[in-house]
Amino acid sequence: MLKKRTFVKIFVLIITLSIIVPQFSEYVVSKVEIKKAIEPEAVKEWTFMLYLAADTRDHLVTSSLNNTYNSIGEAIEMCFYQVSNYDVDVGFETNLNIIALVDHPYDATHHYGYAEIIQVKVGWEANIILDDLGATNMGSRYTLSDFIDYCKTNFPANNYALMLSDHGRGYAGLIYDYHASHPSYEYALGDCLTLIELKDALSDNQGGIDVLFLNTCLGGSFELMWQLYGYANYIVAGETIQVGTVLFHPRDILYALSRDPFMTPLELAQLAFDAGQDPQLCPSYPYNDERWQCIGLYDLSKLPGVFGTPVYNLAEVFEDFTGLLLNEFTFNETEAQLMFRTIRVEMDYHTTLFSSNSMMVDLMHFAEKVIEHISEFQGNQVMIASYTNTLIDLITPTPGQFLVDHWTRGATIHENINGFSICFPNTRDKYDQYLYKNFYEDLDISIDSDWEEFIFATYPDPLEPFWDIHIPEFWEINLLPIDPTVDLHIFFGTDPYEEPLHVGPTGLINDYSMDVDLGIEGAEYIDDFLTGAKTIIIPATSIMQTNRDITPVNFQVVVNATSAASASMDVNLNVRHVKDNEILWEDTQESSIEVGQDLTCDISTDDEWTDLEDVPKPNGFIGPEKNFLEPAIVFSFSIIILVIFSRKSKRQK
Repeated sequence: MLKKRTFVKIFVLIITLSIIVPQFSEYVVSKVEIKKAIEPEAVKEWTFMLYLAADTRDHLVTSSLNNTYNSIGEAIEMCFYQVSNYDVDVGFETNLNIIALVDHPYDATHHYGYAEIIQVKVGWEANIILDDLGATNMGSRYTLSDFIDYCKTNFPANNYALMLSDHGRGYAGLIYDYHASHPSYEYALGDCLTLIELKDALSDNQGGIDVLFLNTCLGGSFELMWQLYGYANYIVAGETIQVGTVLFHPRDILYALSRDPFMTPLELAQLAFDAGQDPQLCPSYPYNDERWQCIGLYDLSKLPGVFGTPVYNLAEVFEDFTGLLLNEFTFNETEAQLMFRTIRVEMDYHTTLFSSNSMMVDLMHFAEKVIEHISEFQGNQVMIASYTNTLIDLITPTPGQFLVDHWTRGATIHENINGFSICFPNTRDKYDQYLYKNFYEDLDISIDSDWEEFIFATYPDPLEPFWDIHIPEFWEINLLPIDPTVDLHIFFGTDPYEEPLHVGPTGLINDYSMDVDLGIEGAEYIDDFLTGAKTIIIPATSIMQTNRDITPVNFQVVVNATSAASASMDVNLNVRHVKDNEILWEDTQESSIEVGQDLTCDISTDDEWTDLEDVPKPNGFIGPEKNFLEPAIVFSFSIIILVIFSRKSKRQK
């Protein structure tokens, strides 16, 4: 009888823990292990590897684990289904392997997504799941490296192609796994492959990749090309932000390759380039041109130049070019900074090409601006002009050179898009915020050339905070790194019968940026979208009365965690009053905030502020998210059962 009662107690505890532990356990990212052993196949002409990160996010995904209905993930998975069901030719497996690593989004049984390695056959039902990897970080070097190694070991071929599909931010990385842990920032949502990780993953596998396809935004990055030299022969990518239809790029490529698997790597890359301009199997969306915005075909083997020809070494030309730019600061540092900042201001792009916080410019456009300003240079103008013109020649689309071919839609907004983006920020602050810590400095282009030092010379690290001089007096409110889904708002109003003026996000988001309300004239809102750090600048002229010394004016600050992805976190709020680039007043408050809470305080123009306080929620707020509520109920219920059972056992004694 005793053994029976003990067994029941143990059984109840096991059931309880099986429910609770997965709910509260931290998602651990580890190296992928391929568990199923298969018999390696015979060598074929091509092995085509699809690295499909559908466990991502878009503007429809703002918080919580559930990212099921993100449009990017849906497009990736729909395309994969269509490739197998409609596109590949019967009998293609004789000379072609198509292997996919697909990371699916959240579902009811896989809260952190789940990845599968799938061998593509003719017809969806015929596909073979080679392995179920469970929760997998697609933003990890080891995931990509092991996948390539798995394909090369078990599906050997004369040529290898790799396609990466998801978000991309050029020099700042690509493939954003929504449910992975960020390596640097506690509250950032998701991990990504940095360019260093991408290079390491390719270098782990001897021979690299013959053709690399980047079905992402901002793939035509000069930093990326420089980083991958020696590890990929050809790359097909687009320099700017792209439309969602680029995610259907595999259809045209695999349709053709499955019917002609004896293409050379250049022929396959050219086919993909042509398909970007004029896709045949890409679905049409209303009011949306289904072509890429721009697309380029890059031959990385030509970075050192074309041996045996008069074509110069592009790498050496760029290194000397950046050295000449940096040398300008030795003549007159202030004049050099002013000149290069002027050039940067003149390089303006439509937000559908480069988002405002991407800090990218077109490399040829920059070189052309240098020629326009050549008379302002203090150094050897003839030499600078010569190297600049040579650089322009070497990055001009030409068969047999680095940029084999390039195409844009040809609209007015594309006139300064020529094939290569490069990082050139318009402020040092944005440069620091947008990147991972010490990220750009570690790229090969920064190690091999003076470009990164040129950026720092143009926007040096100020000894004092640097503000735009066109705002003589303002208050700056800074929310330091926190969960990126926590919002910062400012409200100001003196008329009780009117809605207060508002600065902050509205929650309405389009494909390119958050919809931010700047209701106070001259106000600025800065969000780095990575660490959660946010800044709002309020000009004094927009909120102060003439007699403010007699009657101070207040405005309200709100830190909103209504839809936060994190259960609880620390709030670090900083405020500065600045006049003529001098700090008149600065203070910081620290507090804690729970998911669902709002914290608020008032700031006065006489440089005082109230303590952060919780704002009561309206009726109907239910508190913690369901994910935390369910295990608590289960645990409580289990304890009740055990107590009742124990009392019953005692009475029976």
